[in-house]
Amino acid sequence: MKKLYWAVYATVLLCVIGTAVFLIVAPDRVPMHYNFAGEADRVGSKYENLLYPLFAAGLGAFFLVLAKFQGKKGETGNEKILALAGVCVVGFFTLLGFRFMWRALRYDPESARNVSYDDINRFVSIGVGVLLAVLGNVMPKAKRNSLFGLRTKWSMANDDVWQKSQRFGDIASVLAGLTLIVLSPFVPGMWNILMMSAVVLVLSAVCAAASRRYCLEDRAARENGAKDR
Repeated sequence: MKKLYWAVYATVLLCVIGTAVFLIVAPDRVPMHYNFAGEADRVGSKYENLLYPLFAAGLGAFFLVLAKFQGKKGETGNEKILALAGVCVVGFFTLLGFRFMWRALRYDPESARNVSYDDINRFVSIGVGVLLAVLGNVMPKAKRNSLFGLRTKWSMANDDVWQKSQRFGDIASVLAGLTLIVLSPFVPGMWNILMMSAVVLVLSAVCAAASRRYCLEDRAARENGAKDR
């Protein structure tokens, strides 16, 4: 468990160090926002990039507080999952920040186009796919809780329904994640973000429907058992 906690700290530290290096080598004014054509439409102080380590530290603290809360309750499995989620989410955000900093360093004010949104959209979609695959894979290890996992009013009915829902969510999330990882490199522009949004919406709907089915089946089985007695 301590290794996961230290992994969160290390990921935040990586973001801090990377941003510090960027501030040393970057010019005073760098692009801070791009339009959909990939053109820089706002240039600002390089120190605005300090928001990346600040936000990374905030995310890390958020997940660690949740993890420690679960640990104090004796839910070590949920504690481990939340710590792992912290590593993944902070790591994804850190890499995304580095991506934009690298783009800023390559900025050429004489060029009409300085960033490819195809690359950024693909990076985001693939990152979300990896998060779905990794975090979905640990869902069956989570005990019933109000913080993590496939949580619907049906999946929270009892422990049996919860476990069935998490196992289904595991398979569905991994498949959705792999779909994004495989297809994202070939989908251009905003279509990539639309595809990612559609995959996430379908995943949510399918998982909710599955948890409802498990709940109704469990309820019917209990009612039949009561009648038999």
